[in-house]
Amino acid sequence: MSTATPRILVIEDSLMLIRPLCRMVNKNGFEAVPATSMAEVRQALLDDPRFMAAVADYCLPDAPAGEVLPLLLENRIPTVVLTAHNDMQTRERVLGMPVVDYIPKESPSAFEYVMKMLRRIRVNPGIKVLVVDDSQAVRQFLRMQLERHLYQVLEAADAEQALDILRHEIGIQLILTDHDMPGMDGVRMTSTIRRFMDHTRLAIIGISGSQDPTMTARFIKAGADDYLQKPFNYEEFFCRVTRNVEFVENLQALKESANKDPLSGLSNRRHFFELVAGLRCNYSVAVLDIDLFKRINDGYGHDVGDRVICQTARMLESFFPDDIVARFGGEEFVILVQPLDAPDMLRQLDKLRRALANLVVTTLRGDLRFTVSIGMAAAEEADVSTLLKQADNYLYQAKHNGRNQVCGGMVETGHTVNSEPSAAGA
Repeated sequence: MSTATPRILVIEDSLMLIRPLCRMVNKNGFEAVPATSMAEVRQALLDDPRFMAAVADYCLPDAPAGEVLPLLLENRIPTVVLTAHNDMQTRERVLGMPVVDYIPKESPSAFEYVMKMLRRIRVNPGIKVLVVDDSQAVRQFLRMQLERHLYQVLEAADAEQALDILRHEIGIQLILTDHDMPGMDGVRMTSTIRRFMDHTRLAIIGISGSQDPTMTARFIKAGADDYLQKPFNYEEFFCRVTRNVEFVENLQALKESANKDPLSGLSNRRHFFELVAGLRCNYSVAVLDIDLFKRINDGYGHDVGDRVICQTARMLESFFPDDIVARFGGEEFVILVQPLDAPDMLRQLDKLRRALANLVVTTLRGDLRFTVSIGMAAAEEADVSTLLKQADNYLYQAKHNGRNQVCGGMVETGHTVNSEPSAAGA
């Protein structure tokens, strides 16, 4: 199931609703499996019970009082209830079950909200939430609520334990913290966290039963993203949780977009210099340029040129998986490798050059082969700009010598140590 399209059981007795709902489910990257009755739901579960989630009407012809919901929950299927029943009694009864959410059909945006919940069900298992509260009962309550939405939940009994978890656990995107705890309170903990983790890495929601009217402002000024007053209801809780998780995701997407070259997916020029800022010792830098790239674009089209760039990027990642690889623009790429081993770097670059030369790109105008030229500069102590300039010089030499080769050498504080660069050619 991990490689297959996630299947969604769509349960609705109205044909006017189930058809557009299934279309929306399919359009959002899922496979909709329709069912119009309790009997059809039972048959679908017998045929294949592996569903990522279910979207279920509360009232069906053969199950008028929500009888389908226990069946789905018994089969451990995360369930979003979509119903025309919006009275308080039904609402409380449904939300008393471990369903994901309760969505009234009367809302004009009901279907869009269902799709949002399905997307969350797909991604939430990879998201970690840290609950910080000195009360074990409160932590357990919050854990149960969060696990309804399939989050990974971690617990801390006080601020010190929470800070220790943050130092050692990767991928926490949300913290829910009480204010009144022994030792460091929630506001001070929030301020401490913000000294080393900004809003692009995680969101913080403060929680308190205090009637202090300044509590919201104190949490927000300390760096929290939101605040919940106890007691809170289930729906408000999840609206706040979802909004803050999505806020972090959007900030991370913006940051990645700013750092990544949109075509190749590699780091861009600006991000490269951010990554290597301050490096001054024991590394080598290579500059790779695709030979006669303009001829590829002119002869085969820019779409083929884009494929060549992308395949070159994937090959670079394959040959240098643990190193810094970036696209500087056009057909030029840069690789930075630590620790310094110039001979090994030259050998690896030449393997890369030969692998690219042997690559066949199938196009409508026939098979295409292309080559690259590479310049490499290494130093025990030099800044990146110095090595880039020297690598550019070696790249020029590789081009001048006939292309499809690697030229490189050692430099020391901006001066070439060996006057004749090493070269490996076709």
